[in-house]
Amino acid sequence: MEELFGRDAECRRMGALLDDARRGLSGVLVLRGDPGAGKSALLDHLQATAATEFEITRFDAVESEAELGFAALHQLLRPYLGQVPKLPDPQGEALCQVFGLQERTSPPDRFLVAVASLSLLAARVGDRPLLCLVDDAHWLDEESAAVLAFVARRLYADPVVMVFAARDGADGLDHLAGLPQLAVPSLHSEAAGELLKSVVPGGLAPDVRDRIVTSTGGNPLALIEAARELTADQLTGQAPLPEPVPLGQALERIYLREALAMPPMTRTLLLTAAADPTSDPQVLWRAGRELGFDVTAAVAAEQGDLLSIRETVRFRHSLIRSAVYYGAPLSERARVHAALAAVARGLGEIDLCAWHLAAAATDPDEGVATELERAATRTRDRGDWTGSSALLARAASLTSDLPVRARRLLEAAEAGAVAGSSGRAQALLDEAAAYQEDQRHNGLVHRAQARIHRLTGSPASATFALLTAARALGPVDNRLARDILVEALVQAQISGTLAPQGATRLSVAETVRSLPLPAEAPATTGDAVLEADTAVHLERLDDAGPKLHRAITAVQREDSTAAESLQWLAAACSHATILGDDIALHDLAWRLEAEARRLGAVIPMALALSHTALSELIAGRLAESERLFDQRAALEETRGSRIFLGALLIAAWRGRAEEAESLAEAVREHASRTGQGYQLVFCDYARSVTELSRCRYHEAYLALEDHMGDTSQLKFALADMIEAAVRSGKDDEAIELLHRLSRLAAQTPVPGLLGDLARAQALTTADTSEAETLYLRAIHHHENTRGPVRGARSHQLYGEWLRRERRSKEARHQLRIAYELFDAMGAAGYAERTEQELSAAGDPVRPSGGAPRETDVLTPQEARVARLAAGGATNAEIAAQLYLSVHTVDYHLRKVFRKLDVRSRRELGDLRDRIASA
Repeated sequence: MEELFGRDAECRRMGALLDDARRGLSGVLVLRGDPGAGKSALLDHLQATAATEFEITRFDAVESEAELGFAALHQLLRPYLGQVPKLPDPQGEALCQVFGLQERTSPPDRFLVAVASLSLLAARVGDRPLLCLVDDAHWLDEESAAVLAFVARRLYADPVVMVFAARDGADGLDHLAGLPQLAVPSLHSEAAGELLKSVVPGGLAPDVRDRIVTSTGGNPLALIEAARELTADQLTGQAPLPEPVPLGQALERIYLREALAMPPMTRTLLLTAAADPTSDPQVLWRAGRELGFDVTAAVAAEQGDLLSIRETVRFRHSLIRSAVYYGAPLSERARVHAALAAVARGLGEIDLCAWHLAAAATDPDEGVATELERAATRTRDRGDWTGSSALLARAASLTSDLPVRARRLLEAAEAGAVAGSSGRAQALLDEAAAYQEDQRHNGLVHRAQARIHRLTGSPASATFALLTAARALGPVDNRLARDILVEALVQAQISGTLAPQGATRLSVAETVRSLPLPAEAPATTGDAVLEADTAVHLERLDDAGPKLHRAITAVQREDSTAAESLQWLAAACSHATILGDDIALHDLAWRLEAEARRLGAVIPMALALSHTALSELIAGRLAESERLFDQRAALEETRGSRIFLGALLIAAWRGRAEEAESLAEAVREHASRTGQGYQLVFCDYARSVTELSRCRYHEAYLALEDHMGDTSQLKFALADMIEAAVRSGKDDEAIELLHRLSRLAAQTPVPGLLGDLARAQALTTADTSEAETLYLRAIHHHENTRGPVRGARSHQLYGEWLRRERRSKEARHQLRIAYELFDAMGAAGYAERTEQELSAAGDPVRPSGGAPRETDVLTPQEARVARLAAGGATNAEIAAQLYLSVHTVDYHLRKVFRKLDVRSRRELGDLRDRIASA
């Protein structure tokens, strides 16, 4: 093992990762530093240290492979692909598809590939821990970088260490943000001097040493290369040093001079190796047959330490590869790529063949461009959107026909956006937008711009761009324009109250009205969705109601598995909440979840989990709602972000007022930063729950005062708001809200709304006999609703009314029913309010024993695992829901058992109610 100078702290940090892995825990680290700072040397040292105990997989990324999607992932997972059959079918199929081992009709979602990669690494065969090394990570292709970052974030109790080395300040590092980082600075003067002495074979004068150290700034690679460049006389001080000392950008020139000093056939071999993204020796030798070199040409290159050829072809440093490639004449590069294209064709690698043909082309060539376009389609179907974008961009560069060139650039931009490369996608789109002779093309440019905005987390900008696209496309393609408007509708829903003028749901509605469906055109489900939402915003809800119901029915009957069905389902979920239809919301939300899961589509899955969690919340199934919100939060964490809305809503219903207040601040900050205004509405709803459960009626009313218009998605809280208005003396407001609820229940006569109406009428009537009849009617309807919460609230308010009517015995009966329902569902705030009423009615609730809350000692992740385990989920099911490995779930569960002093899942289940409040 070569000695490292001045890197004791870095070695200790990396050694601690190995120690953790020996104990069964995972670790991740990103080494960041300037070119030549010694990152690769640290990886080499770590690899040598772990060689006897660890299984090691390593990938050195290179610039030429940055456009080959999943290339790095394939290299790293190749040793474990034999375990793919052990993965769940959708995961195994996704991996096989992106690695070209299996074909499907649609590209796999990157998220599903990421989950599969996590499962594969966690379930690999072998007792030894795994060390995964990635050098020059800034050159990782977009897909591999996203997947590897996902895996790094979700491994925990697995003996896997992942270490990335990346150039500081380089592009392409967004996915690694948030992972543990370690800066690798230049060496301090003493260590730099020691390193310099170690690489100088003869004498080294102290003043020369100090001059070189100062000139190189202690950069290890610059030190080594300066020593290689200087003569013995210069190093000993017998001859003057050059001015300046060769370093920095001169490194590439040094490498180029070294390459140019090689024999002609060795130079050709070096250029071929630099041009070949596969780094496969067999490809190199096959190309050599046509280019005139064989294995003997490699001798000088290996003796000069420019590259090594073993299982793969590896340059000593990535700068050597860059210098060799870009330092060669264009004609030589074209000749080498032509030879590599022939090799790829012979190996059946038709897409790689097209890539090399493009690199060999020096003039526009429609034949090559067409081949590239076909290759881009095949590449896209494997889920390699980065590669597809690169191929289309190159096809465009070889296209002389302006409309065709613009189309290819636009498609390249769209593929880049799907790949997650917002900067590259924007650059390609700007180039495509320069062609403005075709109105359809102009509209599609705006649609692509919207997708880039969505990628960068700007839903309002996305909505505005989609509306612009629809208006441009309307006169030339009405069908496409209206389909885009459905997409705009969903984005506007996300923006909610934060949407600026011109990007609101009203703006969408006005645009829909300006682009009516032609009389002869068949209406689609999307059209029904659009017309319903438009009616909500441009007409009264009373008039829009039938259209909303028809749209929901159309979506429910839709059997299509097309991508637009996800948009339809998401929009219909919103429509169900506008109508207060909890039954339709439940059906639509779970259909959206099932379809998103089937497709492995991460963004629709996030939407689905939000809707399903809300559906369970308003039913009072708090444990199930919390499970879904946990899964939503875990999904966000896999993307390097956090979301607090679910935790806020659960805290409010659990009666944890201080926690809810703190979480509300986090929700408001996140909503403002991301433009997700819908979160602010539900933030106010959470406040209303907290205040109403504490009998702070005026505050509860104020929380919802601005959220009960026709377009409100909080119709399920109308009865609560009427209660708050009545109890705070706002009688006129209560009556107006009652009329609104009455009209809504007439349009949507589901048991939940009918019961809400009866309860609200009971609250507002002065007739004692009528009030009792209405309370009993509310209880009857609410016995037929999904979940216990509405029934519990009706029993509670009836009991409170009975107590005020001095009918204490009957009051105690109703309040006891309400208390037991609230207590069973974990709604501690409302349970406490009911408990106080019971006590006032002469039936105090016996204390539970005052045991401390066990979950105070659990971490958030442990609490999530505990809740699922207490609910009966297996470790594998928990892992799937929280996007963890089974080993990690087992680790957390063992800690839960120890902290809560339980010995079995049955005992854990006995604590389920208290765990649910964590």
